[in-house]
Amino acid sequence: MSAKVSKEQLDMVRRWASYGVDLNGIQKNLAAECGVHLTYMEVRFLLLDHDIEIARVQEKPAPEPVPAAAPEHETASSAPTEAPAADSAVNPVVTVDELQLPGTLISGKCRFPSGTNGAWQIDQMGRFGWTELNGTPTPVELQAFEMELRRILSRMG
Repeated sequence: MSAKVSKEQLDMVRRWASYGVDLNGIQKNLAAECGVHLTYMEVRFLLLDHDIEIARVQEKPAPEPVPAAAPEHETASSAPTEAPAADSAVNPVVTVDELQLPGTLISGKCRFPSGTNGAWQIDQMGRFGWTELNGTPTPVELQAFEMELRRILSRMG
């Protein structure tokens, strides 16, 4: 099974995958930038059919001073944490909700430099999703968001 996408769109998918954009991000980017609406499974099959692998993004460990009164984890009431990426033009501001939404393991908010903002959540099955997404973040912003979220989650664990 292979979804119908043009060669140009397939090249875009390859580029996003090389940046480390996950299946959900590729699915959203196809819809937003190409007008191609595929299910999560169709995107997965598309990548398999064309031998496209999502690159693992290597985070550079950055020394972070931790204040003595820092909480164990980020909360919506604490100051937003900025991603450690060098280019501040794509660093999203990611926060974790103090009170989690019903049915979620964790939820929070994100504000992207492009003006896009929204609420994110990870449900009890480990699935990631956006709610109240206002606009479309760029692939670079999505990658920076994913790196920041991974950093926050690793500090909580």
